[in-house]
Amino acid sequence: MSRVFSARANGFAFANRWPHVPPLRFRVGGPVPVELAVGDAANGLCGGMAFAALDLWFAGVAAPTDPEPPSEGTPAFRYLVRRQLDSFELGLGPGRFYLLGAPWRSAASRSREVLARELPRILRELAAGRPVALGLVHAVSVNPATLIQNHQVVACGVESGPDPGSLALRIYDPNQPGDDMVRLVVGRSAGGSRGAADGLDLTYSGGAPVVAFFKQGHRPRDPLPWR
Repeated sequence: MSRVFSARANGFAFANRWPHVPPLRFRVGGPVPVELAVGDAANGLCGGMAFAALDLWFAGVAAPTDPEPPSEGTPAFRYLVRRQLDSFELGLGPGRFYLLGAPWRSAASRSREVLARELPRILRELAAGRPVALGLVHAVSVNPATLIQNHQVVACGVESGPDPGSLALRIYDPNQPGDDMVRLVVGRSAGGSRGAADGLDLTYSGGAPVVAFFKQGHRPRDPLPWR
């Protein structure tokens, strides 16, 4: 297995596309037990896939090459759901998405947080040879229901960007299996071109425009379904 993380070598071969099935099921006891179904996998398991891909890499286990996603109820599916929940970081993850995408925040405020706090943390990890789970903020809204529009990926390297002073993060995007060309370009902007924050110009090749991003608190687990 490659020790330099890449989408093709270390990401899942299947895309983040799931049927309308509940990722969580709970059985409530009583004289007549009732099963409760929670959620909809069709909304995506990008956080679970990003965290699980990192688990495989840190454990030295080769990523599965099956292009079909695991079926509901299988150990692999349950593992991805568990890691999806872990990616919420006990509510801190959705909170970060919401606060960075809050419409009352100025573009300059988002810019300062990304440039002063998040980007240095990410670059330190990448410089040490460790890929990093990222939260990509797409939605700017007061409505919490729009949180499902946000996304989770893995930053696996850094290179020079297309413009002077810019850099590009190499990305494994669970929506783009096997695509080693996905980039998040981070540049400086004086006036918010393309809707970017003042002082921060973000271009994401993998999908919808990104207004901010942050490092997630991934902690490796043993990827038992793939051993």
